[in-house]
Amino acid sequence: MKKLKRMIERSFSLRMSLYILVMAASVFILAFWGYFQQARISVREEAMEQAQVKLDNTILQIDKVLSSVETAVQNLSWLVADKLDYPDYMYALTQQVLRSNPHVVGSAIAFEPSFYPEKGVLFSPYSFRTEDGSIRSKQLGTEDYEYHYMDWYQIPKLLGKPYWSEPYYDDGGANVIMTTFSLPLYDMDGEMYAIFTADISLEWFAEKVNEIKLYPNSINYMIGRGGTFLVSDHKEAILNESFFARPLLEGDKRMLDIGHRMINGESGMSTFERDGEEYYLFFAPVTSTGWSVSVACLYSDIFASVDGMRNMMIALSFIGLLLLAWVCYLTIRRLTAPLTRFAESATEIAQGNFNATLPDIISKDEMKTLRDSFESMQQSLVSYIDELKQTTASKERIESELRIAREIQMGMVPKMFPPFPERDDVDLYAQLIPAKEVGGDLYDFFIEDDKFYFIVGDVSGKGVPASLVMAVTCRLFRTVAAHFHTPAEIITALNDTLSENNESNMFCTAFLGVIDLKTGVMRYCNAGHNAPVIVFPSGKVEFMEVLPNLPLGLFGGFPYEGQECTLERGTSIFLYTDGVTEAENKEKALYSDERLLQQLVVTQKESPRSMVDSVLVDIESHVDGADQSDDITIMSFNYK
Repeated sequence: MKKLKRMIERSFSLRMSLYILVMAASVFILAFWGYFQQARISVREEAMEQAQVKLDNTILQIDKVLSSVETAVQNLSWLVADKLDYPDYMYALTQQVLRSNPHVVGSAIAFEPSFYPEKGVLFSPYSFRTEDGSIRSKQLGTEDYEYHYMDWYQIPKLLGKPYWSEPYYDDGGANVIMTTFSLPLYDMDGEMYAIFTADISLEWFAEKVNEIKLYPNSINYMIGRGGTFLVSDHKEAILNESFFARPLLEGDKRMLDIGHRMINGESGMSTFERDGEEYYLFFAPVTSTGWSVSVACLYSDIFASVDGMRNMMIALSFIGLLLLAWVCYLTIRRLTAPLTRFAESATEIAQGNFNATLPDIISKDEMKTLRDSFESMQQSLVSYIDELKQTTASKERIESELRIAREIQMGMVPKMFPPFPERDDVDLYAQLIPAKEVGGDLYDFFIEDDKFYFIVGDVSGKGVPASLVMAVTCRLFRTVAAHFHTPAEIITALNDTLSENNESNMFCTAFLGVIDLKTGVMRYCNAGHNAPVIVFPSGKVEFMEVLPNLPLGLFGGFPYEGQECTLERGTSIFLYTDGVTEAENKEKALYSDERLLQQLVVTQKESPRSMVDSVLVDIESHVDGADQSDDITIMSFNYK
């Protein structure tokens, strides 16, 4: 093999023979290529049609069941209003929902708090199926299960219309993974007094989706409105991982585009790579819920028959081409004697001298054509080297500009600590560590009229777009705070401003508070952000109770609700973004809320700076060299 290689490298006649062979065989190869391409198109269209039929059939079955559940609840809703004077009769109505629809695993009528004072603050008759198929009932509302804070209660209440929830684990109800249909009930004055619900187990949906089996190695998925896995070949991913965070994204970024198309309610086909294998992914939406069903099929499964025929024809063609190459070589060798000088010039070019002088060829045959081709290649190489130098210089300039942008961004957040050396009633320290050159986390604070204003936020996404939203939010915070006084008013004004012309659909979670440093009264408003940790002087460490308000920038005019508490002197507040609790090590394990609380218990008596530094050191120990996947921001202050 090495001897043959040297012959090819040193023999122009042999190379010329190969060139002629390629030209002579091109028509033959093109014909077979066209045939196989047409065969591939036919096979792919057949696979697409088969997948679409099965997806449509599965979705039709799902929609039929969902519609029947909606009908069962709506048909009984008028009886609730008719029997309001008989609260215990509500148990019979929930039982009737289960009897009328075999797919329903649980049903509840969740009344507004204190609607029936004699029944306690939270009254919600609930009926459910047991493992043996019988129907039992219980009172759902307890101190341990405050249902009026659940998504299946809050979202239809806010929207004012029926709503299918994202699947969740109902801890306290049926104790299974389910999705809930919620129907708000209103009195004659238009006031909502209850939510009428019906639950369907996620196992039924998984069975229907997994019945889609186009090929032996097909993989079935179903994702929710936000991309969370509802059905997956990895059971541990269900409800725990997003379609956008699976390891398969690390191999092929095409999955990111596929995920966006799926949650946008599109149907279609796309390709991606996983574990070195090429897949075709067929997907279609469940319109009534916003979910999306998909099936991934191996390329090798779809095109097995075509690829087998192709391999056989390639082998036969290769043998024929070898025989033809030998005949061409014997013929051409006699015509390529005067090539020594040309070979020397070509060797010089190969060694890096792209400006070497090529010998003159007097003849006007193929030799002259080959010489001209080498000359053109020579010029192209020189041009390419020049362009490469320019490209390298441009890359260095962009990297320099990003470094400057990072410096500008970091200059927008306070970094002088302690920030208020003249005051003895508050001590504060904060850190912002972007995952990229620039990031989307933010924090800010100031004191005016003995009131301490502070904010911590996290913009969706990363990089330059997130940094721009971060910059706007930081500047808006101080501007808006000068005109409004309560956190709820400030948050509402920020949301209205950020929602205007938000075509990119970027949003920002935020926690904003105002503390009266004389009285210790803290007013605060949470906009979809992580609950801060409060460290009491007694040593107790726990998460603060926050209301489930929406993030900033999603919907203008949203009525944000504020909260209030009184801080004892010596109390510390620890605020952070999800880059802290979701920091991953090389095994994809999260830092977690529990580990954060444990670390703060250890550092509860330390200063804010020591508290922040100790948490950062603990995070670094957890990730153990893994790349930072999200921005990290921490703010800690002590009310003295």
